[in-house]
Amino acid sequence: MNNAPNMAALAEFAPGTILQGTYRIVGPIAEGGCGEIFLADHTRLPGQVAIKVLHRSLQQNAEVLSRFRQEAEITATLRHPHIVQVLDFNVTDQGYPYLVMELLEGQSLARRITDAGALAPAIAVGIVEQIAQALHAAHTRGIVHRDLKPDNVMLLAGDGVKDFVKVLDFGISQASWRPRLTDGAQVAGTPQYMAPEQACGLREAIDSRSDQFSLAAIAYTLLTGHEPFVAEDPIAVLYQVVHADPVPPSALLPRLGSPVDAVILRGLAKQSSARFPSVLAFATALRQALEGVPVTLSEAAETDEPPPVRAFDRGPATTPFPRSEASPTSAGRPTRRMIRRMRWQIYRVPRRLALLAIAAAMTFAWFSPTARGTAETVWHHAQSEAQRLTAPRLP
Repeated sequence: MNNAPNMAALAEFAPGTILQGTYRIVGPIAEGGCGEIFLADHTRLPGQVAIKVLHRSLQQNAEVLSRFRQEAEITATLRHPHIVQVLDFNVTDQGYPYLVMELLEGQSLARRITDAGALAPAIAVGIVEQIAQALHAAHTRGIVHRDLKPDNVMLLAGDGVKDFVKVLDFGISQASWRPRLTDGAQVAGTPQYMAPEQACGLREAIDSRSDQFSLAAIAYTLLTGHEPFVAEDPIAVLYQVVHADPVPPSALLPRLGSPVDAVILRGLAKQSSARFPSVLAFATALRQALEGVPVTLSEAAETDEPPPVRAFDRGPATTPFPRSEASPTSAGRPTRRMIRRMRWQIYRVPRRLALLAIAAAMTFAWFSPTARGTAETVWHHAQSEAQRLTAPRLP
């Protein structure tokens, strides 16, 4: 049954088919859970493009369809060398939505990690810096990627440049100027590279520092060849993301050293307020640590303005009413203000009892008119007692 939509898609996107009089299909080049990607020629201009098609079986899912359109709209607004360009969005005559993107010839970062394992520090930090530049361009427009992972990073080679980064798939990105597609309880992303606030479903706490957590996890993987959070099932991975600290990178690769540990683990901090102020600050600090340059908070913070602290952050515990130190003239003896406070604490309980007696007398008089005289006696006694206890008494 699951193959039927694929067969229909292959029939409409058969080689030689022309979409909307503009794109001539050459053939399929990749297939995923949500759709297929085809290679196509532009009929009026030289060059080729990639066409991403959504499976018909998913077109009845309003959430998936909205995200597919959102990917087109958001990515089209991001004109940056390290972000894949979306050129067009349309629907075929048979009702298949599709994206037209620039054709990328290279390999995914996930494939590079699988083939090569840990990368040389110079190569790894170069990739991290390019990803940070792409994310910064999105963050300045109020867009958080939310699904940054090696599978969504392409490495291109050409024109004498090796490992030129392209960030892909803004399908579940969050834009501040767009309405939310899901409720706050839904968790979207990839567990191994998901920030704790995202794993907990705290939508309001997700910001640019959530992408920084994902970038730090990628940097950890590039430098060590291992992911920072590993478990047998996604739920266990999410538990580690929220509660467990990863092994320091130098424990897996001693030559990295403690300065690199400090930068990576700060980017992977559980509370977003403990991370670097921006992805650019993180990338700069990582390069400094790898090159042996001392890293300080002030140097890292100069790269960009820190984002606002969200409700998810838990700052250091503070005393609500901090005590001031006693002055030399009052040392050793209580002041009048201190006496008043102590007296209030001493008489607070009997004063409450007096007020309770007043309330009881009024209730008794209300329900028992024959006992009004007794109630009045209790009333006057309680009132005089309350006045006596609350009267100011100074030494």
